[in-house]
Amino acid sequence: MATSTVDRHTEELDTMQAMNRGVVALTDFGPDAEAALLRAALLARQLQAPLSLIHLAGSGPPDVAERLPRCAAMLARRHRQPVSAQGSMSEPELRQSLASIASLLVLGEALSTRRFGWARPTLAQRLARRAPCPLLVVRQPGGEDYRRVLVALAGQPEPAAGLLQAAAALAPEAELELFHAMDTRHEALLRAAEASPQSLRRYRTARDHEARQLLLRVSDSLQARRNRLMHTLGRGDPVRQILVQQQYGHADLVVVGQRRQAWWAAWLQPASAVSLLAELECDLLIWPGGEAQVG
Repeated sequence: MATSTVDRHTEELDTMQAMNRGVVALTDFGPDAEAALLRAALLARQLQAPLSLIHLAGSGPPDVAERLPRCAAMLARRHRQPVSAQGSMSEPELRQSLASIASLLVLGEALSTRRFGWARPTLAQRLARRAPCPLLVVRQPGGEDYRRVLVALAGQPEPAAGLLQAAAALAPEAELELFHAMDTRHEALLRAAEASPQSLRRYRTARDHEARQLLLRVSDSLQARRNRLMHTLGRGDPVRQILVQQQYGHADLVVVGQRRQAWWAAWLQPASAVSLLAELECDLLIWPGGEAQVG
């Protein structure tokens, strides 16, 4: 391996080592399951991590017991890596198993939006709140490496830098874009309070400066990728701005943080990471437990 290549990947080693405990692909053998399985296999090989297949109990065809090991064997032959079939699990059993075998959970779009009851949060919402590992929702074909990744920032630079490191580990050859959408609700409150135009300008200038400093500090944490790293500042509703920026930049992966919260808070607060699932046209990596969140 050339020295330049080694230097380019040095900063990502710690993150990759933290993520190589295992990749778990959750499947129901639905129409979008193949894309999720292919993506999981690609990432497992890239992270040099074992791949486990788990069927979500109560979903899919009746011959799951035969299909799952056949699917594992097919992926192992195709990608020349170990793949194990863990069988069927309920959601509580899945969460318990993830704590010991997984550093990344991969599932398809249809499975991620499953509610098991109209008033309950979706499966992705519940897993993002409770799962002990990041959650990747696959919405597009999974046979190729990611080419462009949008990392949506909010909060403090430390957890934001963690999101960037995760994106770099999952997509080592991709172009990375740091995006920070400044919420304008506080500015609207100042306008409603009839603040002077000078006060509004000072407030906006200060917020812009803080946001740009955040982007610079986070980008400095990935020195080896500076030649393939850009940062952009947006203004307005964070979820809407991320959707617009993803379409404008043609990102095939969006990375966001999601703070752990009670189920009723996740259900009542639509401006959260999983809100992007309704309209996002690409894959979504939800990094739970951090302060860097959408909304």
